[in-house]
Amino acid sequence: MAETFGAVAGALSLGRNFGRDFERCQLKLDIAWSRLSRWGEAVAINTDPRFATNGSDDISLSQAWRILDQIRLLFEEAQRSSSRYGAPTDPRALARTEMTPVVRNLHGRIEDIVHQRQKRTGLRKKFAWALYDSKHLDKLIGDIAGLVSDLENLYPAEMQRRSLVAFEIEEVDDELSLLALEDAASGTDSLLAEAVTDKMEAIAARNEAKDILTEETARVKVGNHWSESVLSRGFPVMDKTENKAGAITARGASIVHIGTSFGGRGIFD
Repeated sequence: MAETFGAVAGALSLGRNFGRDFERCQLKLDIAWSRLSRWGEAVAINTDPRFATNGSDDISLSQAWRILDQIRLLFEEAQRSSSRYGAPTDPRALARTEMTPVVRNLHGRIEDIVHQRQKRTGLRKKFAWALYDSKHLDKLIGDIAGLVSDLENLYPAEMQRRSLVAFEIEEVDDELSLLALEDAASGTDSLLAEAVTDKMEAIAARNEAKDILTEETARVKVGNHWSESVLSRGFPVMDKTENKAGAITARGASIVHIGTSFGGRGIFD
């Protein structure tokens, strides 16, 4: 099974055809790839003797073999499709040059984590190729996510997977990076999405108001504000400030913001 698993844990990048949604698509693909490698690490697929051969009468083991083979076939079909577009020599280098710093850092971190997991397997059958057909991307990611869910149901190893997820986001501390991860993990990796949401809530807890009363057209926002200029540049911003208030009563057309504004005027200005 290790050989089959190694064959599907390759490097996949996107071509230019994805337009403005390029970064989100690439992250979703990275996350699906990482989720598969996480499962393999959690169940010790390359060291546990039960995964060594496909000759077992164990029904669950036979199902796991079939699922991994299905994932391999999905990747092979996508690779055949991409070859029609004439992939560049290094699609990963192309991808990095078109990413904002936040997404480039996340993409690089996920790649590093998965490659480290591959090193521990002793399998170096990595391949690099680009996916150019945006029409089939959502289906590819959805199919992979569904098949990995099947693997997780057969061999849950939930505690190990949760521990690995915690490590994956351990060094991701800025709000913009967490927002990008949260968006890309939605519908692709529920365990990662849950961990990111928990970390986001811990950050949000630094902005709080105990009691809020608004009258007439008064407005109150609790939380940080990011201007369009900051979001478009995509640079990580480390926010260590705390903004807290007790009781707030806002009347008339008053505006209250409990939080930090990054990049100029706030949303109420």
